[in-house]
Amino acid sequence: MQNRYTGDIGDFGKFLLLKHLFADDPIATIWYLYPDESNNTDGSHTVEEGNIRVYQHCHTLDPIMSERFNTFHQETLRHVELFETYPVLPNGRYFKEIILGEGDAYRKAWLERSLAFIQETHSSVVCLDPDNGIEPSSMAKLSLFKQGKYATYEEIEHFFTLISVKHLVIYQHFHRQCSHEAQMQEAKAKFETLYEGRAVITIIRHNPVQARFYTVLSKPEYSLNTLSSLEDLRCGTKAFFSILRDAIE
Repeated sequence: MQNRYTGDIGDFGKFLLLKHLFADDPIATIWYLYPDESNNTDGSHTVEEGNIRVYQHCHTLDPIMSERFNTFHQETLRHVELFETYPVLPNGRYFKEIILGEGDAYRKAWLERSLAFIQETHSSVVCLDPDNGIEPSSMAKLSLFKQGKYATYEEIEHFFTLISVKHLVIYQHFHRQCSHEAQMQEAKAKFETLYEGRAVITIIRHNPVQARFYTVLSKPEYSLNTLSSLEDLRCGTKAFFSILRDAIE
């Protein structure tokens, strides 16, 4: 996550998803807050009245949330703290420490503080929002700076195994090496292998404007009761979200 993305359609989709699936659960969003970059135009699809088409679609889905997003853009600076200043989720709490810091031990300490935050807020749903998603196979070759764009499998394990946590939601950016379908299938297979018997894996694709997807790890005793109605949410003529189905379904 970067501050410059605050209030864009990606954020809207994320919080719409969390609001729809977990309306009654305390939710902790763990921003893997990364320094703002300026090498692309990501974050330009803002949910504000001046961005007419995006705003109209979002306003139809959730007028209150879209109006709060619009308020964000009246501020001088875009920053994740706006989600607390203008509460988007009444049941939402946010860990907003930057993921990068001095020394090799910084990230481990960051993780420990984020785990403590989840326990202190008694959160049963945790949403991880790294800038790009889950660590790639080339993670070890990346600099510590670039590693800040990803959540590691080790960190995911620490979050998921907290006693209070029922569901873990993880943001994932699509890459260009293979199809979106193949990437989602690969993610599901990977987590089904890693968490066999410990988690039910659900893959949810955010469709409009810039596609991305979420991996949801649910402890087996906790079902996603409103999952089937998620695909009824529309962005124009298309579904805002789609669920990756098994071939036999």
